[in-house]
Amino acid sequence: MKPTVKVCGQTDPEIIKLCIEQGARLIGFIINYHKSPRSISIEQLKSLTKNIPDNIKKVAVMVNPSIEKVKEISNYCNVIQLHGDETEEFIQQIKKETNLEVIKVIKVKNKGDLQTTKQFISADIFLYDTPSMGQNGEAFNFEMLKDLENRNFFVAGKIDINNIEKALLYTNKIDVNSGLETKKGIKDPEKIKQFFNKLKKNEN
Repeated sequence: MKPTVKVCGQTDPEIIKLCIEQGARLIGFIINYHKSPRSISIEQLKSLTKNIPDNIKKVAVMVNPSIEKVKEISNYCNVIQLHGDETEEFIQQIKKETNLEVIKVIKVKNKGDLQTTKQFISADIFLYDTPSMGQNGEAFNFEMLKDLENRNFFVAGKIDINNIEKALLYTNKIDVNSGLETKKGIKDPEKIKQFFNKLKKNEN
C-alpha cells in the first residue's frame, strides 16, 4: 500500500511545491508556537497555502489554541493537528463550529500512553509522537506499536531515510519534519528527494 506522507514544519513555498511533486499528501504548518524554529504566523499561513492544490490536505499544527484561532485557520487549512492538552470537549467544539478534520497527537513515553486515545472519541485520527516531539533528537520507539490492532494512525519522531522502513512495518501514515532538514528549520531538497525515492522502493 502506498504510504501517506505528511511533511510538517513548512515555511518555504518552493519546498512545499517539491514535497507535493515528490508525493506528499499532507502539508503541515506550525502556527504561533515560538519554541519551534518552524513556527509561522497566520498571515504567513495565508500566503503559503494559497497555491496548494485542493487534493492536498493543509494541516495547521497548534498547541492549546483558542477556538477563535481555530476558526481563523479554518479559512486556510482543512485539518488541525492538536499538540497540547486539548480535551475531548474542545475537539467536539471544533467539530461543531468548523469543518476541520482533527488529528490528536498522543505523546508516547510508554505503551500505556497508547490507551489515552480512548479519551478522544471525536478525533478523526491520532498521531503518535515522542514526548519531546523530536526536539531533543530522540527517535520514536516503533516497537511500542507492535501490539496495536488498529494501524490507522500517523507516527512521528525523528523519522528519516534511515528508519522509514522500520516505521512502515507498523503504519503506512508517516509524519516527517526534522528528518528532512540539514539545518534546524530549513528543509533540504536533496534529503526530500532521497526520502521519497526510498519510499517508492518500499511500495508493494
